[in-house]
Amino acid sequence: MSVLVHTRLTHFHPSARVAGTDRPSLLARVASTLRLWRKRIREKRALERLDERDLHDIGVSFSDVYAELNRPFWRAPPPG
Repeated sequence: MSVLVHTRLTHFHPSARVAGTDRPSLLARVASTLRLWRKRIREKRALERLDERDLHDIGVSFSDVYAELNRPFWRAPPPG
């Protein structure tokens, strides 16, 4: 019978929760977000420096580059 019961339901007890175990702290999330934004900025700068041959080698068009460079760094790239 225990196989049919979801483990999250059986192991839940409000008093057993410890603060900070479910997700990272606010400071950790802010630091992670800032690292991600810095990475995106570096990648955009590197993309800016590529010439036509480099873009062709990686299979990217000028319109793709233009769209990427005009998208704010804090917005996630579209899926796909």
